[in-house]
Amino acid sequence: MSTQINQEMVDLDQTTAAFVAGYIEAKAKVKEWTEKADLMAEQIKAALGDAEIGLVNGREAIRWTTVEARRVDVKKLREMFPSDVVEKLETVTVSRRFTVVED
Repeated sequence: MSTQINQEMVDLDQTTAAFVAGYIEAKAKVKEWTEKADLMAEQIKAALGDAEIGLVNGREAIRWTTVEARRVDVKKLREMFPSDVVEKLETVTVSRRFTVVED
């Protein structure tokens, strides 16, 4: 059973500690396979060149499409407009980041 130390910390029990170890191991495997996939993707992209669609045995297998994204430069927005205008347009999101503390 986990023991609450204070509002920010909890002493994890052995079952949860095993989950932490398993999580670290799984993430290492994901990293290894992601690196392999990235290397393969680079080879495929090189083979595609400027083409957007790659065929395997006459069937569409890969798409490498161009995507355009637009973002607002908040720093420039703050420089160009009064703070009350920026505050009315600004949306603040709060989330929690899950990280493993490494030795």
